[in-house]
Amino acid sequence: MHETPNASGSDGVVAAEMFNTPVLAPACVKQIWRQARRSLTFGLLVASGFAFCFWALATQMSRLPASDLSALKAFPPRTLPDIIALRDVVKQYAASFPVQVTIGYCMAYIFMQTFAVPGTLSLSLLSGALYGTLPGLLLVSVLSTVGATACYGMSWACGKALVYALWPDKLGHFGAEVRKQQGSLISYVILLRVTPVLPNTFINVASPMVDLPVPPFMLGTLIGCLPNNFVAVSAGSRLGELVSLRDLYDSRLLLLGLAVSFMALLPVVLKNMNALPQTAEAEAKTLKRKQQ
Repeated sequence: MHETPNASGSDGVVAAEMFNTPVLAPACVKQIWRQARRSLTFGLLVASGFAFCFWALATQMSRLPASDLSALKAFPPRTLPDIIALRDVVKQYAASFPVQVTIGYCMAYIFMQTFAVPGTLSLSLLSGALYGTLPGLLLVSVLSTVGATACYGMSWACGKALVYALWPDKLGHFGAEVRKQQGSLISYVILLRVTPVLPNTFINVASPMVDLPVPPFMLGTLIGCLPNNFVAVSAGSRLGELVSLRDLYDSRLLLLGLAVSFMALLPVVLKNMNALPQTAEAEAKTLKRKQQ
């Protein structure tokens, strides 16, 4: 049986009490420092593990010339020429080391998602350029879900104090909404991912604090992120046709993204429509009991 990370554990309670206290007692300050030190140690261990994997992978490939290395150092790219230069370098190495490049791409995507590092949009564009629209979309969808879940796990393991310190009010509202949506958490996560109600980073790190279980978090993320992933990967597959970064989201791609968003939200709409009669019946019974 899966054990859901619970923010009501000792660390979560301690963190909540700390940041709801107007003046921190010395004991609370020590506890905050202890949690921060533990969090930093755990984060460094995970980052070191990624670094070792990247190093081991690099030893299996030829040394990068200075011109190619400069394109990688410009990551994440901020202009269209930078993105095209990065694509050309990665394509060149993918021709000689296809397995290593794919593994490195996957590790980079998961690492950036795990530690909430900006730049995954560039990797999504690169996926379309390297693998095509449908294979690239499948790859990005899996990686974005795995990365978001890894960020969820990192937050549960060592981010409680930081999350409560950064978003105490927003965390309370989010927790109240999650409790109200207990019967339809997958639909709720899909809605959050498709619409800009909450930032994705906040959803990833705050979900374990409000007892949002992993299965609906993962499935809702997989479906809800499809529209954005589709638009980015589709744009990446036609980088050569673009004139500027503004062309990434032309009218055709936006319409396709809206269509995918509608398809992602369709289960939510149908479920709510089916629940309306039951809700109305329950409200009628409640009203009748009050009148009696």
